[in-house]
Amino acid sequence: MNREIRRILVSTDFSNAATAAVLRGARLAHACSGELELVHVLPTREAPHFGLAEWTAKAGELVARARRQLHAMVAETQAKFGIRVDAHLAFGNAPAEIAARAHEVGADLIVLGAHGERIVRDMFVRPTAQRLQRVVGVPLLIARNRSARRYTRALVAVDFSPASAQAARAAARLFPDAALHFLHVCNTLFEARLSTAGVTREGILLYRNQVLLQASRELDDFVRANDLQHRRSSTLVKHGYPPACIRETAADIAASVVVLGARGKSSMQAGLLGSVTEQFVSGEGHDVLLARPARPRVATAVNAKASERIELSGA
Repeated sequence: MNREIRRILVSTDFSNAATAAVLRGARLAHACSGELELVHVLPTREAPHFGLAEWTAKAGELVARARRQLHAMVAETQAKFGIRVDAHLAFGNAPAEIAARAHEVGADLIVLGAHGERIVRDMFVRPTAQRLQRVVGVPLLIARNRSARRYTRALVAVDFSPASAQAARAAARLFPDAALHFLHVCNTLFEARLSTAGVTREGILLYRNQVLLQASRELDDFVRANDLQHRRSSTLVKHGYPPACIRETAADIAASVVVLGARGKSSMQAGLLGSVTEQFVSGEGHDVLLARPARPRVATAVNAKASERIELSGA
């Protein structure tokens, strides 16, 4: 829980959006005196047909260009932030390769940009972020803003699940200088049924107030149970549609980052249930930190034909 942040992994495709991820990862690594690693994954759609060696020869220009870009990015980031920066070039499926590399080096955080330069957001960011948060046991940060300033206010959305507890603790570790604002949104499902059953408006409001009061107590208990009372800037309980309430509150407090617990639902479950996490992953606006309950790290299976790696030392 209080483990030091030693290594941060940043995925880059050299796009403008990826620049935000590199800046944020470097800022966090500098703040915690950790190390940064930049990862670029070259797709190998042709590799299964030609074999990795033949495909690499055909794609030699792409590999050479990626090497040059990584070297330049390493040098620039080291000079700007005064931290150790390494680089890693891999071939294959981006989510699988990023997850495998994170496991291999024991990364404490993975940082992604908002979207890639070659594929629209809904085809790249959503699958990459969702697939990563389902297979890695470390927090995932989606960086949308190119500012390298430290986070000053973090809005932590709480649903009292183990996932949101893990997310809150991760925020406390990763953002030591940020004020933590805790929010719980009550979506009282029974109100519509109460109205249908003939309960008066006054009765429904009384029921809502009771739910809000109980949730407020539970939120205080949540903060204390996770030993975050010394980091708490505010606690707030709202009634309404969770994504809208979270966005509204983030705007009201000028949050630098929104923190969410990731449940790791299947794609079908997320689509059917309208996952709050999915909406923030695929939306616009704030940087988003996703975390899920800790679990043993497991190796990620990667296509052997597309898993050759090229190491670039940034030391």
